[in-house]
Amino acid sequence: MEREKVVCLFSGGIDSPVACVLAAKRFEIIPLHLCTYPYTGREMLELTIDSLKKVMKVTKFEKAVIYPWAEIMDAIVEKLDRKEYTCLVCKKSMLKAAELVCEMEGAGGIVTGESLGQKASQTLSNMTAISRGIKFPILKPLLGLDKLEIEKISKEFGIWQVRHAGGCKAVPKHPRTRSNAIEVDELFNQLKLAELILKNFRRVKEISTFKEDLSTLFAR
Repeated sequence: MEREKVVCLFSGGIDSPVACVLAAKRFEIIPLHLCTYPYTGREMLELTIDSLKKVMKVTKFEKAVIYPWAEIMDAIVEKLDRKEYTCLVCKKSMLKAAELVCEMEGAGGIVTGESLGQKASQTLSNMTAISRGIKFPILKPLLGLDKLEIEKISKEFGIWQVRHAGGCKAVPKHPRTRSNAIEVDELFNQLKLAELILKNFRRVKEISTFKEDLSTLFAR
């Protein structure tokens, strides 16, 4: 019986690789990395690639998708008046990008590495707000786990990295912890992010050998 496909948002941090491996027990996974350079350094992409290689050994996924994200980040950082919503609008945008990849790949769901309360964007109200209107079910295998539990699983799977991708220059000092879907949707629409997401979707790179040239991801 052919397994269903899911698109797994993959930051290269601690959580998303574990979510990928857990999802791979039931599904064929397609990791999706949103390349946020220059809001994270080039080194972060290298660490993400290292993490993808480890996950590939465990899950045997056939390919990953790398999505250039700089233009979307530029629009959010430069034009969003309500800075406390930066991460929420960005995460909403990432789910919209994952929708496009699901449609391209014939996938039936989106997997995230969210853990309840671990970050400001991962409160119940914020997760509800960013996921409203997404066409595909969003699976959160780590939702009830804390960081120590996730780290333990990562080490058990053999995908743990002492140095991992993380950190973003666009994170606001005082992020919104409670929002509603209407607010997030209005800000998303005001910035016309759907157009930028579609524009950059045409520039995505598929990688399977990890020898592909990813240099064009750094161009606006």
